[in-house]
Amino acid sequence: MRRILCAAVTIIMLAAMLPQAGLALSGQEALFGSGSPSESGAGTAQITSDSGGGSYPTLRPGDVDGDDSAAYIVFMQNRLIELGYLGDSADGTYGESTEKAVLAFQRNNNLPETGVADSETQRKLYSDISTLVLPSSDDAAFGGDITRIQSILGLWGFYGGKIDGLTGAGTSNAIRNFKHYMILQDPGFDTTPTPAPTATPNPEGRFSDMPVIMDRPLVDQAELDRTNDAVTPALMEYVNGEKPFTLYHRDVAKGDNNEDALRVQTRLRQLKYVYGADGNFGELSVMGLKYFQRKNELPETGVADRATQELLFSSNAVESEEYVFPYKLVVDVSEQRVYVGQWNGSSYEGPIKKFPCASGKVETPTPLGTYQAGGKTGNEWYYFKEFKCYAKWAYHIVGGVLFHSNTVNSIGGHPSNGGLGHRASHGCIRLRLEDAKWIYDNCPEGTTVVVQE
Repeated sequence: MRRILCAAVTIIMLAAMLPQAGLALSGQEALFGSGSPSESGAGTAQITSDSGGGSYPTLRPGDVDGDDSAAYIVFMQNRLIELGYLGDSADGTYGESTEKAVLAFQRNNNLPETGVADSETQRKLYSDISTLVLPSSDDAAFGGDITRIQSILGLWGFYGGKIDGLTGAGTSNAIRNFKHYMILQDPGFDTTPTPAPTATPNPEGRFSDMPVIMDRPLVDQAELDRTNDAVTPALMEYVNGEKPFTLYHRDVAKGDNNEDALRVQTRLRQLKYVYGADGNFGELSVMGLKYFQRKNELPETGVADRATQELLFSSNAVESEEYVFPYKLVVDVSEQRVYVGQWNGSSYEGPIKKFPCASGKVETPTPLGTYQAGGKTGNEWYYFKEFKCYAKWAYHIVGGVLFHSNTVNSIGGHPSNGGLGHRASHGCIRLRLEDAKWIYDNCPEGTTVVVQE
C-alpha cells in the first residue's frame, strides 16, 4: 500500500537524514577500512522530525516500498536495527519480524501495542535515542525451550535466524528440518508404537457371509506428525544434551546437493560467510567456506571435511566480518560514484571500477545503509508503472531502490549516458548503460551494497 505525502512533509522527514557519526567514509575507505558500515550489518540512516511538526505515513504489516520512490519502510527498519529491535536486514517489506520489532518498541516505550507504525510511533522512533527505552533480554517473550532450541539448532546448522525466544517461521522450519534429518539417520526417531488394526464385526443378516474387514488409515498420520514443528520429548533430548548429536556424517564439496550441504550453508550463513542456503553447494558456498577455513586456521580446501565441520558446528567458530561475494558495491552519494571492490580471498580490494551515477534527489533520497541486494529484476527491460517509463538492466538493491540505466519512454529506446553526477532520481541509482549491465551480469543476489555520504 502506497502512502503519498506532500513535498514539504517529505522534505522535513527525509532531507535531514545523516549518517551515524564516525561512519562517513569515502568510497575507497568503505571497501578497505576496518570501520566499514558492513561490519554492523545495519544501515545508519535516520529520519529526523521536530516534535511538533509534520506527520509520518502510516505503515502496516504487508506494506512494501514502491518502485523508484522514497523507501519509508527501509528507513524505519534501519532505525529499528540501530536501536537493537530488529535483527534482520532492511528489505523494504513490512513482514512478520518487522511487526514484532514495532510491537516490542511500542511496548517498551508506552505506546499502544498495535504493530502498526502510525505517526505517533514513528515520531517516537526517530526521536533522540537518549529518550528511548531499548530492548532487553526480557523482550524474548517465550524464552526457555524455544531459546535453547534456536541456539542448539543454530549451532548444528538447522536454524539461521535471530536467537529471540519467539516461535516464528524460521524456528518452525528448523524443527522440521532437524526431525527430517534425524529420521534419515534413524528411521525410528520420534516414533510411537502403532496400534494393531482392529477388526470390524460383520453385520447380522444376509451379508453375514462377507469377509472380516480390517480398519487401516488411508494416510499414515503418525508418519506425517514426525516432521511437524511440535516440540517433542525426542527433540528436547538432543537439545538438552541427554542424547549426543553426531556433527559429522560426510564431506561436503562443490556440486553437492543434500541435507549436509544445507547444514553447512546454514551455519556459514549464520556466521555471515555466505548469504544463501539452499542445499546446492556452488561456487559462492566454496568461497565462503574457504574464508571460514582461513579465519579459523584450517587448510583452505573449500571442502567441508570432518575437521572443518566439527569446528564449524561448535561455539568456537570465528564469525566473518561480512558476507563473501565476488564483488562489493559502494555508492557514495556525495561523490555521485559507485565503487566496485573485488574479493581476493580475505578482503575486498580495489576499487577495480568506478561508475558515475545519479542518486535520489534531496526530497526523495537514496536510503543510506548497508544492504544485501535482491539481484536481477526481470529481464533486459524494466517498467516503472508510476512514471510510465522504462529502463534497462534493473538490479534490486532494497525496497523500491534499484540500479538501472537512464530511462526512456518505450521499449526499444536508447537510454543515454548523460545527466549523471548529481542527485536526480526518486531514490534509485541511475547508471551508464554499460555500467548497469555490468552490475546486472556480475553481481549475484545478496551482493553487499553500501550507500553512504
